[in-house]
Amino acid sequence: MTEIKQISRKIGNWTTSLRNIVSRGDVVNLSKSLPAVIRARLPSVGGGASPAGQRLQPAASGMGIGAKTLIFFVLLPTLLMFLYSLLWESKGYVVEMRLTVRAPPEQKVTATTGEAPTMSSLLSKFSGGSKSTVQDTFIVLNYLKSRALIADIGGRAYFERIYSGDDIDYFSRLDRGENMEDLWKYWNKHLSASVETISGILTIQVDAYSPESALHLARDLVRLSENLVNEITLRGRKDALQRADLEVSVSSQRLADAREKLLQFRNANLLIDPTSKATSIGEVIAKLTLEKIDLESALATFNGSLSGDSPSERIQRSKLATINKQIAEARAKLTNDKTNDALSAQIAGYERLKLEEQFAQTLYAIAQTSYQKARQELEKQVLYLVVVVAPTLPEAPTTPRVFVSTALLFIELAVVWAIFMLAGAAFSDQLV
Repeated sequence: MTEIKQISRKIGNWTTSLRNIVSRGDVVNLSKSLPAVIRARLPSVGGGASPAGQRLQPAASGMGIGAKTLIFFVLLPTLLMFLYSLLWESKGYVVEMRLTVRAPPEQKVTATTGEAPTMSSLLSKFSGGSKSTVQDTFIVLNYLKSRALIADIGGRAYFERIYSGDDIDYFSRLDRGENMEDLWKYWNKHLSASVETISGILTIQVDAYSPESALHLARDLVRLSENLVNEITLRGRKDALQRADLEVSVSSQRLADAREKLLQFRNANLLIDPTSKATSIGEVIAKLTLEKIDLESALATFNGSLSGDSPSERIQRSKLATINKQIAEARAKLTNDKTNDALSAQIAGYERLKLEEQFAQTLYAIAQTSYQKARQELEKQVLYLVVVVAPTLPEAPTTPRVFVSTALLFIELAVVWAIFMLAGAAFSDQLV
């Protein structure tokens, strides 16, 4: 107990001495009054100033620097932002519109063909007769954010009429004579667009510094988007029409060549149709064969009743020889291996030329049908731009949001200031 009282008495004496030294500002005697154990752990003191005194001075001055930086880098910019938003910043008006791209339904005439309706036709009836093309909607979205839109809508002069007015504040105004890159960046700051992938609806928000300018700009965006949708498949349809036209030209030339060859064959053989001549020769052979049969029957009758040298039998035999000769000549006209003038050879060449003509005529008819279909596809509209929500004239400005903008700026600057202050304090501790 005695040792505890002595230790507590010494601690009380040290506390009293520390209070007196601090109150006098004599920091040098502070180190002398400390116990030997603590004094051994402190760095050496020279020049009448202790390390503790050196630490107290930066700490006191550090609070002053923190307050000054807080004022100049946080509070003052926040105040300027508040005054700018309240007194000077131009009012912004936003126009919102929603678009989507649709394709016409496939029309199937099942009543005349007798075919059962397909699943796609049934779905098209329940879905209102059109299907959404999300990919084409994304094409419109990329077009609205591209440099091509700036050129199509009127270029630099168009945007200067809307965003370079004297009634717009300096920081919001578009500088006249900006290059294309800066103009494109400025335009994307005033445009907000997104696509809902499930429904395929494109939501567009465009802002300007007057209600009329915002509405005029939104309507121009709808017009250009519709032109783009019409041109998406136009090139493919034009290419299809050109290919169909080329096929018609090729098939018509082939048909003309086939008919020319057939005409040359007819002129060379002095025949319109070898098959019809072969038919007539066959009929002649059949008739002569019947006469031959009658003569042979008559000769058989004469052999039984008259002598072989009778005048009647000689006449019959002469007629029979003549008929046999005519039959042989007719058959020689039909088929003859020794000459190419036979009708069999002519019929083979004629049938080949006739087949080529029929084939060329069929190709020509198919090409004509394809051309008519391609022309109809070119004339009709394949895709439609549907305006789900039309742009309307805004009645109240949406910017500036004075308190929201000021609060956000204050939070951002305060966070950055706190980070730098903590980093500075940590760096100072490392140096001590």
